[in-house]
Amino acid sequence: MMSWQAFNAKVAESLELQARIQSIASPMELLILAREQGIELTGADLSAIAQQAYHQWSAGLDDQARRFFGLVHANPELNQALQQCQTPEAAVTLSQTCGVELTLAELQQAAIAANAIVGFSFEKLWFRSLGLLE
Repeated sequence: MMSWQAFNAKVAESLELQARIQSIASPMELLILAREQGIELTGADLSAIAQQAYHQWSAGLDDQARRFFGLVHANPELNQALQQCQTPEAAVTLSQTCGVELTLAELQQAAIAANAIVGFSFEKLWFRSLGLLE
Protein backbone atom coordinates (compact mmCIF):
# COMPACT_ATOMS: atom_id res chain seq x y z
CA MET A 1 0.00 0.00 0.00
CA MET A 2 1.33 3.45 -0.95
CA SER A 3 1.86 6.04 1.82
CA TRP A 4 -1.09 8.15 0.66
CA GLN A 5 -3.35 5.08 0.56
CA ALA A 6 -2.31 4.13 4.10
CA PHE A 7 -3.00 7.67 5.25
CA ASN A 8 -6.41 7.78 3.54
CA ALA A 9 -7.28 4.43 5.14
CA LYS A 10 -6.41 5.80 8.60
CA VAL A 11 -8.53 8.87 7.95
CA ALA A 12 -11.48 6.79 6.77
CA GLU A 13 -11.33 4.76 9.99
CA SER A 14 -11.00 7.70 12.41
CA LEU A 15 -13.65 10.33 13.10
CA GLU A 16 -11.03 12.28 15.05
CA LEU A 17 -8.71 12.44 12.01
CA GLN A 18 -11.63 13.39 9.78
CA ALA A 19 -12.45 16.27 12.13
CA ARG A 20 -8.82 17.40 12.20
CA ILE A 21 -8.63 17.34 8.41
CA GLN A 22 -11.67 19.61 8.24
CA SER A 23 -9.62 22.31 9.99
CA ILE A 24 -6.49 21.96 7.83
CA ALA A 25 -5.65 25.19 6.04
CA SER A 26 -2.61 24.15 3.99
CA PRO A 27 -0.85 21.15 2.46
CA MET A 28 1.93 21.61 5.04
CA GLU A 29 -0.58 20.99 7.83
CA LEU A 30 -1.62 17.79 6.06
CA LEU A 31 2.01 16.64 5.93
CA ILE A 32 2.39 17.34 9.65
CA LEU A 33 -0.80 15.44 10.49
CA ALA A 34 0.35 12.46 8.42
CA ARG A 35 3.74 12.52 10.15
CA GLU A 36 1.97 12.48 13.53
CA GLN A 37 0.31 9.27 12.34
CA GLY A 38 3.69 7.76 11.44
CA ILE A 39 3.27 8.29 7.69
CA GLU A 40 5.69 10.34 5.60
CA LEU A 41 3.88 11.79 2.60
CA THR A 42 5.87 12.89 -0.45
CA GLY A 43 5.00 15.42 -3.13
CA ALA A 44 3.84 12.51 -5.28
CA ASP A 45 1.61 11.33 -2.42
CA LEU A 46 0.05 14.80 -2.13
CA SER A 47 -0.56 14.78 -5.87
CA ALA A 48 -2.22 11.35 -5.65
CA ILE A 49 -4.42 12.46 -2.74
CA ALA A 50 -5.41 15.59 -4.67
CA GLN A 51 -6.22 13.63 -7.84
CA GLN A 52 -8.28 11.03 -6.01
CA ALA A 53 -10.24 13.71 -4.13
CA TYR A 54 -10.78 15.72 -7.32
CA HIS A 55 -12.13 12.74 -9.25
CA GLN A 56 -14.37 11.66 -6.39
CA TRP A 57 -15.68 15.22 -6.02
CA SER A 58 -16.17 15.94 -9.72
CA ALA A 59 -18.10 12.70 -10.25
CA GLY A 60 -20.81 14.04 -7.92
CA LEU A 61 -21.22 17.43 -9.59
CA ASP A 62 -24.10 18.46 -11.81
CA ASP A 63 -23.37 18.76 -15.53
CA GLN A 64 -22.71 22.52 -15.56
CA ALA A 65 -20.32 22.45 -12.63
CA ARG A 66 -18.54 19.32 -13.91
CA ARG A 67 -18.09 20.96 -17.30
CA PHE A 68 -16.70 24.17 -15.81
CA PHE A 69 -14.35 22.56 -13.31
CA GLY A 70 -13.26 20.03 -15.95
CA LEU A 71 -12.29 22.88 -18.29
CA VAL A 72 -10.42 24.64 -15.50
CA HIS A 73 -8.70 21.46 -14.31
CA ALA A 74 -7.41 20.75 -17.82
CA ASN A 75 -6.11 24.28 -18.49
CA PRO A 76 -3.26 25.62 -16.31
CA GLU A 77 -4.09 29.27 -17.10
CA LEU A 78 -7.75 28.84 -16.17
CA ASN A 79 -6.76 26.85 -13.09
CA GLN A 80 -4.51 29.72 -12.00
CA ALA A 81 -7.31 32.23 -12.67
CA LEU A 82 -9.70 30.15 -10.58
CA GLN A 83 -7.23 29.95 -7.69
CA GLN A 84 -7.01 33.75 -7.75
CA CYS A 85 -10.79 34.17 -7.37
CA GLN A 86 -11.47 35.60 -3.93
CA THR A 87 -15.27 35.65 -4.04
CA PRO A 88 -17.97 33.30 -5.30
CA GLU A 89 -19.05 36.01 -7.73
CA ALA A 90 -15.56 36.12 -9.26
CA ALA A 91 -15.71 32.36 -9.83
CA VAL A 92 -19.13 32.70 -11.49
CA THR A 93 -17.76 35.47 -13.72
CA LEU A 94 -14.82 33.24 -14.67
CA SER A 95 -17.25 30.45 -15.57
CA GLN A 96 -19.05 32.85 -17.90
CA THR A 97 -15.80 33.71 -19.67
CA CYS A 98 -15.37 29.95 -20.26
CA GLY A 99 -18.81 29.73 -21.85
CA VAL A 100 -20.33 27.89 -18.88
CA GLU A 101 -23.11 29.75 -17.10
CA LEU A 102 -22.44 28.53 -13.56
CA THR A 103 -24.77 30.07 -10.96
CA LEU A 104 -24.00 30.91 -7.35
CA ALA A 105 -26.37 28.11 -6.33
CA GLU A 106 -24.45 25.61 -8.49
CA LEU A 107 -21.18 26.85 -7.01
CA GLN A 108 -22.61 26.37 -3.51
CA GLN A 109 -23.69 22.83 -4.44
CA ALA A 110 -20.15 22.12 -5.68
CA ALA A 111 -18.84 23.34 -2.30
CA ILE A 112 -21.25 21.04 -0.46
CA ALA A 113 -20.08 18.13 -2.64
CA ALA A 114 -16.44 18.95 -1.82
CA ASN A 115 -17.20 19.06 1.88
CA ALA A 116 -18.80 15.61 1.69
CA ILE A 117 -15.51 14.03 0.55
CA VAL A 118 -13.81 12.24 3.44
CA GLY A 119 -10.27 13.46 3.86
CA PHE A 120 -8.20 16.30 2.46
CA SER A 121 -8.91 18.08 -0.80
CA PHE A 122 -7.69 21.29 -2.36
CA GLU A 123 -11.29 21.90 -3.43
CA LYS A 124 -12.33 22.17 0.23
CA LEU A 125 -9.54 24.67 0.88
CA TRP A 126 -10.59 26.74 -2.12
CA PHE A 127 -14.28 26.75 -1.22
CA ARG A 128 -13.36 27.74 2.35
CA SER A 129 -11.31 30.63 0.99
CA LEU A 130 -14.43 31.82 -0.86
CA GLY A 131 -16.47 31.63 2.33
CA LEU A 132 -18.70 28.85 0.98
CA LEU A 133 -17.56 26.33 3.63
CA GLU A 134 -16.72 26.74 7.30
